[in-house]
Amino acid sequence: MPIEPNPLFPWMFIIEEKRKESPTVFSLYLRSVDDQPFDFSPGQFNMISAIGGGEAAISIAGDPTDTHLLIHTLRIVGNVTRSLNTLQKKDPVFIRGPYGKGWPTEQAQGKTLILVAGGIGLPPLLPLIYKAKKQRGYFKKLVLLYGARTKEELLFMPFLEKMAQEKVIDLHLSLDRPSPGWNGHVGTVITLISTVQFDPQQTVVFCCGPEIMMRFAAREFERWKVPKENIFCSLERNMKCAIGICGHCQLSAYFLCKDGPVFPYEKIQKLLTIEEL
Repeated sequence: MPIEPNPLFPWMFIIEEKRKESPTVFSLYLRSVDDQPFDFSPGQFNMISAIGGGEAAISIAGDPTDTHLLIHTLRIVGNVTRSLNTLQKKDPVFIRGPYGKGWPTEQAQGKTLILVAGGIGLPPLLPLIYKAKKQRGYFKKLVLLYGARTKEELLFMPFLEKMAQEKVIDLHLSLDRPSPGWNGHVGTVITLISTVQFDPQQTVVFCCGPEIMMRFAAREFERWKVPKENIFCSLERNMKCAIGICGHCQLSAYFLCKDGPVFPYEKIQKLLTIEEL
């Protein structure tokens, strides 16, 4: 029997593998203690915690069709992620979820899907690459525009290069500033948009990363005549309850945990221009 999500009940998982992705980013590969299947949609998130270490909202980065292996990629930024980073193989972690509205993949079916990722914004988009690999032809074309500050901060490069070689994705990379040994594009990820050929009326865009990056990416795709209703962004806020009760993740009239984290750009366009709410 599959896990029946309970909004307040954490399930115990065991770390099957821990990988260091960059100096400040690591991934946890998790399996439930009774190996129960865990279903989720690309773009959803879980609340993840270690014993005595608090709880954090982290997007799910794994293959949606592999319901026995749950992958979370975390950047070390606070007490919770520092606590989780001390864990090792076979240690327990606790999961609540999955929560939130994910990427509207059905809207991109049969069309060109452009993924725009900045830094740690890549993991929430990875399930779409797994989907494209398993369901060849679901998307007419899958393009990944991925940018980071330095070469060392580019995540999952062996996987992405393999997917590019297998023609699952059309991969475009950029660094904000030059790094030793880097011969690729230099500039923000926004500057990659003009290097890609696409039919604006048959293109859907999913963005994840810093809000300023998503705001300018959406504006640029609008300039290229992609319909506003075909542009989506995943927002991040400090989530506590994950069910829209505590109010920590409120953004104007929206609760990101239940109304998002993925939103149509036309709904949040004005909110992305406000410095504080």
